[in-house]
Formats: sequence, C-alpha cells, structure tokens
Amino acid sequence: MNNQISWANPSTAGIVGLCCVVIPLSLLNLGVLPPESAPIIIAWLICGGLVQVITGLIEFKRGGLLFATPLLVFGFALCITPALGEITKIWIKDMAVPAAVSGAGFLVIAVYVAAFFISTGLVSWLLFILCAMLDLGLWLVGLTDVGLISAGAFGWTCLLIFALGMLYVACALFLNEMFQKQILPIGAPLFKPGAQVESGENVAS
Repeated sequence: MNNQISWANPSTAGIVGLCCVVIPLSLLNLGVLPPESAPIIIAWLICGGLVQVITGLIEFKRGGLLFATPLLVFGFALCITPALGEITKIWIKDMAVPAAVSGAGFLVIAVYVAAFFISTGLVSWLLFILCAMLDLGLWLVGLTDVGLISAGAFGWTCLLIFALGMLYVACALFLNEMFQKQILPIGAPLFKPGAQVESGENVAS
C-alpha cells in the first residue's frame, strides 16, 4: 500500500471559483442583473472565495506559487472581505461605506496583479493577455471608486472579459489533463524562464 499522499492539481477549481464571482459581480455592476440579485451574489462571493482560498492553500502545498498566491489573495481580498462588508451594510441599515474604501482595496490588488500578469507570460500568451485585462479592469474600477476618473463601466467590462476567458482556460486545463494531450490550446509561453519555474505542462499536471 502506497502511503505517499499525492495532491491533485486544484487550479481548475480555483479558476472556476474566481469566475463564479467575477462574472455575476460584473453583470451586476454593468446593470445586466438587477440590484435585487445582490443577496445571492454575496453568497457567490463567499463560496467562490472559499474555493479560491482552499485551492490556493493546496497549490502552496504542491509548490505552485504562480497560481497559489493570486488564488489566496483574490479569495480573501476580493471575495470574502467584500461579501462580509455587504452583509454588514444589510444588517446595519444606516451604515454608509464610501466607495473609496473598496476602491483603495482594488488599487492595492492592481499593483500586485501588475507583477502577476507579467509572470503568466512564462506559461501562456493567452493567460498573459487575460491577466493584463484583469489588471486594467482593477485599475479602472479602483480609480473610479476613489473618485479620480469615471471609467467604472469599462473597468467592469474588462473584468467580465477576463473572467469569460479564464473560464475557457479552466476548461482547457481540465480537459488537457484528463486526456493527457492538448484538447483545447491555451497558447505557448511568451518568455523563457532563467530558472526552473512552472510551465504550461506542469500547470496542467
């Protein structure tokens, strides 16, 4: 009996959890979904955030720094924390939290994502483009919330495009791993690493 425990690749689950948050939240902020849908979206934020946190911890266990860090950061900072804030506002009717508070949070994450999206070029040009859209969206939404610009709708559109693209990436990683061959392409790496890092092959393994 083999006592060695092997962790499966959690990247697909984490990406799907992220998409389950960003897609409905983007549609809500773009006015496609009515405000009455906010309570169920709060539930999506909590559940999707927990999925990202769990998969991020598993990725750290497996040594997958590239996906582990953003999954953990996004799960806590962009999902669970805003959800708790919205729940608090519902309970405390007179509590008015300035948009600048969440905007500042978006801008902090945007600074990190500027480094993250560059690193995804080590894996795939498609990931590089999608995560660049994520960073652009975070900057636009954050700067809009703090009152410096008025481009919130375009920012949420960028985030929606990012999430839809990442849903494709999640399907590609899952199918490619299950069939042990490329079923759906995610694109070749843009950069050659100077040291041993995650490649498109071991991200999908």
